[in-house]
Amino acid sequence: MGSQHSACIGLRERERNAYGTTIRGTRRTSVTDKSGRAIPCLMRRFESRVVLITGGSSGIGFATAKAFLEEGAQVAITGRDQERLATAVASLTKTGHAIGIRGDVSRAGDAKRFVARTERELGPIDVLVNNAGIYLQKSTEALDEREWDLVLDINLKGTFLCTKHVLPGMIRRRRGNIVNVASDSGLVATPLSSAYCASKGGMVLFTRVVAVDHAKDGIRVNAICPGEVETPMLERDAEASGLGYDEYYRRLVEPFPLKRAATPDEIAKAILFLASDDSSYMTGAAMSVDGGWTAL
Repeated sequence: MGSQHSACIGLRERERNAYGTTIRGTRRTSVTDKSGRAIPCLMRRFESRVVLITGGSSGIGFATAKAFLEEGAQVAITGRDQERLATAVASLTKTGHAIGIRGDVSRAGDAKRFVARTERELGPIDVLVNNAGIYLQKSTEALDEREWDLVLDINLKGTFLCTKHVLPGMIRRRRGNIVNVASDSGLVATPLSSAYCASKGGMVLFTRVVAVDHAKDGIRVNAICPGEVETPMLERDAEASGLGYDEYYRRLVEPFPLKRAATPDEIAKAILFLASDDSSYMTGAAMSVDGGWTAL
């Protein structure tokens, strides 16, 4: 069985070289045994691929890292809190090969180091997921400059910096895939969230420009726009509301056609779709995964 698996992997590498694409979608193919009989093998979509995910310690980032590992990738996650990062990596390594890199996406030196260390320890980066982000709910007149800068620096500047440093290698190899985790708040207005909406709206337009600029280089760039998601950020918002989690959640999801928030795993599946050749004709897209919110 081991030799058959190796043959499947070898076939996958030859397929990658022949087509010159970043990711081949999950598909059935076959290898031939000693008697000449064709033996089917199911290829994991990201076998031996290298994925860098910012903000991977919890929530969407953690779920996405786990999903990539289950599909055969090697994964690097970043985070600002060393303890949370170590805990996440310890959990992820039960599924596959994962490393953690501490740092802040809004610092140019850290963003450059994320890319350099990932490529040094795991290999050339096939997929970048710009997921790190923060949310601040405040009226525009109550926002101070420091708060505005913090939201824009992490959400938008961080996406720019990590993309900037991963692009040269992808351009050289003429293949690559970038998925930016934006928000439905980048498509429609969310009350008391001017900084957040500006940062996520900026991510959507940034996605489109980079997609157009680098389509010729074999690089696809897409954004995913989640609605409400059951993450630690949602729990913090509920606590700050003073309503209690159950009541806060009920009021939050009431306007949504599906009447619930997404799970991190649901968002992760959508991210993997955009990073795979299942979406091979998509670039510059902003895909809503929001329970129907932006359809209203």
